[in-house]
Amino acid sequence: MPVVITPIKSDNFYIGFSKEPSPGTPVAPSVFPRWMDGTSLEIDTKTEVVKEGDGSRRTSIIIKNGQKVKIKLHAWLRANELGFFEQATMGSGSDAYSAPAVATTLSANTLVGATSITLAANTGLTGTGTIALAIEPGTNTEEIAIFTLPVSGSGPYTLNVDPSYNGGALKRAHTSAGAVKSAATHVLTDQNDGDYFTIEAGIGTLFSGAGTTLRVRSCKVASLKRSAKKGSMLLHEIEFTGIASTVQGSVATVTLEQHQGFLFTQSAWTLDGSTGGDAPNLDEFTIEQKNDLDEDIQTESLTLAALIFGDLAITASFSLIFTAAARLYQMYFGSPTGTTDAQTLFLGSLTVLFTQPDTLQTVQYKILTLAYEKTPIPAPKKDGKHWNLSVEGQSVAAPLSGVGANNAYLLQTTLTNTQYSQY
Repeated sequence: MPVVITPIKSDNFYIGFSKEPSPGTPVAPSVFPRWMDGTSLEIDTKTEVVKEGDGSRRTSIIIKNGQKVKIKLHAWLRANELGFFEQATMGSGSDAYSAPAVATTLSANTLVGATSITLAANTGLTGTGTIALAIEPGTNTEEIAIFTLPVSGSGPYTLNVDPSYNGGALKRAHTSAGAVKSAATHVLTDQNDGDYFTIEAGIGTLFSGAGTTLRVRSCKVASLKRSAKKGSMLLHEIEFTGIASTVQGSVATVTLEQHQGFLFTQSAWTLDGSTGGDAPNLDEFTIEQKNDLDEDIQTESLTLAALIFGDLAITASFSLIFTAAARLYQMYFGSPTGTTDAQTLFLGSLTVLFTQPDTLQTVQYKILTLAYEKTPIPAPKKDGKHWNLSVEGQSVAAPLSGVGANNAYLLQTTLTNTQYSQY
């Protein structure tokens, strides 16, 4: 009789990450992003064919003379985990952390549908307008709500839910003494070298599957591509290289971040210092960072002895609806109003800010000096539909003004989220 086999499903997979406390010390994963197609783990083995002079045409032996690991993650990252991967890409000491301006606790239990909360302190809550606060952040009952300033009372203090949030009523119940905080801020810039990370992948081992779980130690980020296009989400494509891998005897407990990803429709652009002009016309963008890892540091072992960041390259490209010829002029004629061939390479700048509806979670990418390298003239088409214009450039250290000290970074990522410690 034919034997019925038990295939392992291709979606039976998890991938987890942790920063190593010291190089070469693998640790259990703590960050588990939801992965997309394109995610992979490959053990890259280098072999050598040995042919000796023995009077024949035959290969004598094949030896293995090197082994490393390549990991790719494609993910729509949430705000907290996004900071983790941005710090891994930017390098050691890249996160300038600022604690939340509001950090207090609830003075009483709060029911579903409550229109206000009572707080133990009013620090940061005495102004006017609105403020986004995280109630019981990091717990199963976390809620990010918008409130109307200022507080009332002399302690405990009453803070009303703003009508812009769920009609002015909370969605969840909360417990007295639960934490209430505004956003933490993380400003990340490119550094000289990066930290090492441990990466674990469960390949068919969830749900008691018969696959394998591999743990890769001493990994660094080779590249990170940030991209989005009209109507879609902010996608991150990250490539790591790891030094060595081992089989694990148990499966990790996977915990997922309970926030939402960022949408292209939540973006606001500033191009060359202006929010007008072409800034509202973008329909796609990419910011890619390459760390040029040195992957050739091998001594007596089969595996690498170290990984270090090499030269840094930050490139940006975007597509926009073609409505004016200024970008063609600046590329070929030296300025948006140029009319003849020019030696001048036009320098601009780029800032894009993504803001979620709760207004607490944001991510901003900023390039101070963007040297435009390519803007092809669009080709005519008989279908009569709109033209798109593609623009490509590279971040450079030279100041936009052309005078003074070089820029302090090629790319700055600023995050506000509920990660209340430095990455």
